[in-house]
Amino acid sequence: MVAGAGGLERRVTWAACMRARLPAFESIQGGELALLTLSQLRRLDETLPHLLKSLHKAGVAAVGVAAQSLAALGEEAISDADHLNLPLILLPSSAQLEDIAREVITFVVSFRGEIERKATEITHQLMQLSVQGAGIQGVCEYLASSRGKWVVVQDASQQVRFQAAPPLAEVLLLPAVLTDEFLRQQGLTRVVEPILIRHEVVGYISLVGNESDFDYLERIILGKVAPILAIEFARERERSEVESRYLVEAFTDVLHGHYQQPDEMLARARILGYDLTMPQVIVVFEVAAAEPDFPMSSPLAQWSRRIRDELLRVWSSCWVLCEPRRVVAILPMLELASGIESESESENNTFTRLERVHARMAQNRSGSSSVPLYSCGIGRIAKNLQGIPQSSREAQQALEIGRRLFGEGKLHSFARLGVYRLLFHLDGQGELSDFYQEALGPLINHDARNGGTWIETLECFFRCNGNLSETARLMHLHRNALLYRLGRIEELIGRSLEDSELRLSLQIALKIHHLQKR
Repeated sequence: MVAGAGGLERRVTWAACMRARLPAFESIQGGELALLTLSQLRRLDETLPHLLKSLHKAGVAAVGVAAQSLAALGEEAISDADHLNLPLILLPSSAQLEDIAREVITFVVSFRGEIERKATEITHQLMQLSVQGAGIQGVCEYLASSRGKWVVVQDASQQVRFQAAPPLAEVLLLPAVLTDEFLRQQGLTRVVEPILIRHEVVGYISLVGNESDFDYLERIILGKVAPILAIEFARERERSEVESRYLVEAFTDVLHGHYQQPDEMLARARILGYDLTMPQVIVVFEVAAAEPDFPMSSPLAQWSRRIRDELLRVWSSCWVLCEPRRVVAILPMLELASGIESESESENNTFTRLERVHARMAQNRSGSSSVPLYSCGIGRIAKNLQGIPQSSREAQQALEIGRRLFGEGKLHSFARLGVYRLLFHLDGQGELSDFYQEALGPLINHDARNGGTWIETLECFFRCNGNLSETARLMHLHRNALLYRLGRIEELIGRSLEDSELRLSLQIALKIHHLQKR
């Protein structure tokens, strides 16, 4: 070989001799060893540099030229072969090109048959492993061992799912998404084949190794292994769907109390990996109704998985059910179960941890538009399995009440809603409206007629526990001006604010006022 060493990895699949008439080479398919003599070229009024470029464009693997000497090929032809990475071989001028072509074709056919035989043997072993239930990991481990290379399986989004290392080698430290650029930086390369199920790409299988270690056999093997892995992917998908249905059914039964014997339900949960014997809290995350529906391909569709991942960071053994616009989670109260925290401490700490989760999600939302606007409802602690449905109802009620009173994008704890838990379910009933009008009607009418702020004054007065100085400071009033307002309020109501029963009625009425403003 006198030039084109950069193309030595090219695979020769056939041999072709130059004809005595144009076209010089007929039916070039790519991968051929093209054989010719300089004397033939001259008779066809062709030059070697021009022919090399044409053959390279046609996909020829290498060119053999019979000539008297290296100088006879010419510097331009040698330079072009190097530039094109097209192996250029100098043959003796007396070489019988037909005999060389026949020998090459015989070798190629024989080599191809041997390669096919080896590939069939390996494929048969891999199929046996698949039938025996070795799974994707088992198939990958055998392939890595037999070929002495790393085997990497990725899903359709190119996330690394499985990896198997060759004997005496360590597992590669790979990024979540494997790229050719990353491998090049490690001095490695790969041969990759898509895994298809009914023309849908469900994953990729790669053989990873040093660039000089790959041969034709690897490509044939990968082409035969991909359908085997497609079967494994299909099995996994079917198994996952069955398991998912079972998980959803069990989760729903726990949440709504749809079981006859608590012990049987506890056993079902334990089989799935969840311990429901300890206290639990139910939380519900839900996308705001104003947010439009988003397709599954949209980044917004990943918000539920992000919520799940954040919850698992804090409560590693929590049970989470994800839906497109809703996430429900059962959070174990480990510290309460072990006696480290009291019930009130556990409730407060749970709220604080959920605030941190919410803050991290809010950072994602401020950084990009990939997190929709959502709210969260938190139930009270369920001390046992039978208490979980109640905590679930409380979480949903907290979500509904909190949204109405305080708006979207917040955490709403049932335990912190106080009297609103009662008032919310009485809203719209005649007795509640009558009570509201009896207690605050005169003040509401006064503020409506005069643009006054006596409702606001009364609310601030109660918020400051009747402290006149603090109320005056917060409302930016002189103390005497505040006393005048409170006196006028007493006149309109017809009773003294020193009356404890009146104070209670007014404070409840002010809560109803907020409820009705929403």
